Amino acid sequence: MPRQKEFNPDDAIEKALHVFWHKGYEATSMEDLLTAMNLNRGSLYDTFGDKRQLFLKAMDRYCHGFIGEKLSLLDQPGPALQTLRRFIHGMIEGALADPQRRGCLIANTVMELSPHEKDIAGKVCKALKMGEDAFFKVLTRAKAQGELRADQDPRALARFLVTMMQGSIVMIKSGTSADVVKQTTETALSILD
Repeated sequence: MPRQKEFNPDDAIEKALHVFWHKGYEATSMEDLLTAMNLNRGSLYDTFGDKRQLFLKAMDRYCHGFIGEKLSLLDQPGPALQTLRRFIHGMIEGALADPQRRGCLIANTVMELSPHEKDIAGKVCKALKMGEDAFFKVLTRAKAQGELRADQDPRALARFLVTMMQGSIVMIKSGTSADVVKQTTETALSILD
C-alpha cells in the first residue's frame, strides 16, 4: 500500500511558483525549491518530476490561478471601459507595490526561456492569448454599449493592451519610476477615448 503524502502538493506548487517568480528558472536551484517547499529531494521528484516539470506545473498554476482570477474582474457588469481602465490601473498599482518588483512570471519567462524552449513558449503564448481574449471580450462589450467609436477594432485594441501591459510590467521590473509607468499607462489608455 503506497504511503500517504505528508504534504499538500497544491501548497508545494504554490511555494515553488513564488520561488520561480522571484528568481527565474535558471537562477532557482533545487536547494531553493526544497527549502521553500519544505520537502526532501525524493518527495519532490516522486510527486513533481524534475525541476522543469515542476516549473511547468507552477506556470499552469500562475496562468489559471493568479492570472485567471485577475482576468475574471473584467466580467463585472456596468460600463465596460470603466471596468477595463480600473483593471489595468489595479494591475499596474499591484506591480508597483510589490517590494521585490518580481514583474510578471509570463513576461519574465518570455525573456528567459521562450526563445529556446518550445513547450514553455507555447504555454506563454497561451497565457498571452488568454489576456488578449479577456480584453477582446470586454472591448466587444464596450463597442456594443456604444463606448467605443465605430472605427475601433476590439481585437486590435486587445492586442495593443496586452503589449502595453507586458511592456509596463517589464519597465516596473527594471526599476522605472512609478510616475513614468503611470504616465505611459495613461498615454496608452488614451487610445480608448
